[in-house]
Amino acid sequence: MKRLTAFITALLMIFACACSGGKDVPAGTESAADTTVTEAITTEEIKKEVRSMQIIPDKKFETGMRLLTQKDHGDNDNFRTFGKHSFYGKKVNLAQTKWRLAQWDSGQDLSECIIESDDKTITDGKWRTFAYDPETDTMTFRLDTSAYYQGKPAVLGDYWPHLLIEQGEFNYKEMASEREFYRCKSKSIVLSMDIRLGDYKETPVDGDWVRAAQFLLYFYVKGINSGDFCWFGIQLFDNRWEKNDHYIGYDGGKADASGSMIYSIGSKYVYPGESLWKDGAPKPNGDWVHIELDIRPYLDDMLQKGLDDGYFKAKSIDKFCIDGMNMGWETIGTFDHTMYVKNFELISYPEGR
Repeated sequence: MKRLTAFITALLMIFACACSGGKDVPAGTESAADTTVTEAITTEEIKKEVRSMQIIPDKKFETGMRLLTQKDHGDNDNFRTFGKHSFYGKKVNLAQTKWRLAQWDSGQDLSECIIESDDKTITDGKWRTFAYDPETDTMTFRLDTSAYYQGKPAVLGDYWPHLLIEQGEFNYKEMASEREFYRCKSKSIVLSMDIRLGDYKETPVDGDWVRAAQFLLYFYVKGINSGDFCWFGIQLFDNRWEKNDHYIGYDGGKADASGSMIYSIGSKYVYPGESLWKDGAPKPNGDWVHIELDIRPYLDDMLQKGLDDGYFKAKSIDKFCIDGMNMGWETIGTFDHTMYVKNFELISYPEGR
């Protein structure tokens, strides 16, 4: 037990970070990759000593998937539910379904061209596929944007094709004893997953304003009582650079932009070692890459940046919670690309780790 206590104390020192300004990495996070634990400590031993909780509801999609149409830009960007799907071959109760499949601005609407497939797969057979294999806990995101661009250049002001899974909220306000795990004041909040770039094809078109294939993860950081909101992101893939820095700004540039703050952790911190690139280019069909990242210090940095800009009303991180998420492709330009994700978790340690 002394060995375990010493290990936990060491981890607390690693993750006790000061806020940083601008786009610098929060102080202390750079040392985590250099720390070596000489004696193996099992996850089971740690959980006996420190309470923790995986906070993504229905991580294995057991409640099914609600299928959404694309946004109707002629009707205030509204959308509707057009179907539902179970990855287990069971009946789906939409009132209990946590997940939604969103396909904003991706060409022909999936509601018009979806085809029957196996239980693991939602697809139109040509441009869009989302699949989940319960046996391996693996998600597949395949998006071909040619249905949207049809050989035309991607120009400034265009809507960006998306293929996302999302939960608009985790129902924080309805929680009881588990609520504390969703609060941003937790001592440690650890994101972990395995990720692999599958097929990847880029088709340059003369006149393209920009060609950007991004696979992003956003958690919705909300003020508990203030109405504050931030798109808190993790940059998992961007074809323009292997390891980039933080992106901090405000959502704009499109007619349907929210104006909300965006704080997105740079891929150089998500991938301190191996990434989805090799020899200066995206590497399709490569090996699985493991990600493990404590996002807690970056939440402090997010808060400080928002306060500096006069954006947040709440002044303390204990006034914020994580309540919702989305993950998937957000692309401008003509691409045909696939991403695989498995073992996706977000574990909160309110008392430290």
